[in-house]
Formats: sequence, C-alpha cells, structure tokens
Amino acid sequence: MGVMIKVTDETGDSREVEWEEHHTLLESLLSHGFPVLATCGGNASCATCHAFIDPEHIAASGERTDAEADLLDMVDDVANEYSRLCCQVEYTPDMDGASITLQAAM
Repeated sequence: MGVMIKVTDETGDSREVEWEEHHTLLESLLSHGFPVLATCGGNASCATCHAFIDPEHIAASGERTDAEADLLDMVDDVANEYSRLCCQVEYTPDMDGASITLQAAM
C-alpha cells in the first residue's frame, strides 16, 4: 500500500503516481519512469535529484540532513525552502496528495 503523489517533470507534464512504502522518493520516481539523473546513485552527494515539494507537504517530507542542506546551498540559484533531494525523502503516509516538481537536470 502506498500514497498518491502528483509529479510534474521538467517539461511541465504532470501525472499522478503511487509512492509505495519502503521506497525513497527517488526510488519511486525512477520506478515510474521519471527522468531523474541521480548521478551519485542516491547517496546525497550530487544534487541531481533536486525537486520541490508543495508547501502543504514540505514538513511531512522530513528534515534535511546536513549533507543535503550543504548540497542545496551549492545550487542556491534555484533551491528554496521547498527544495529537497529525492534520495533523502523517505516514504510517509503524510505525503499522500503531495505535489512534487522536478528541477531541470543540472
């Protein structure tokens, strides 16, 4: 069982997908065929899985780790308070209905 999220890709196309338990947001996006680069393999060392979480769900996405915050500081020309690295966002039922917007490849 999972939650439904709305994902908007870098071309502006949106679709609703199911995010299953025990998957990070990155794993869910990749399993649904979204073109997330994730050059570091989901280890929070590249920022190529940068996305924006809607304001209503940003708190439910959890706290940023220091490593994640450092990487997002490096892309501060596009990062904002709603920025997260998809590899660092763990599944939670509270993300049901969230809107996720993928940042264009860096």
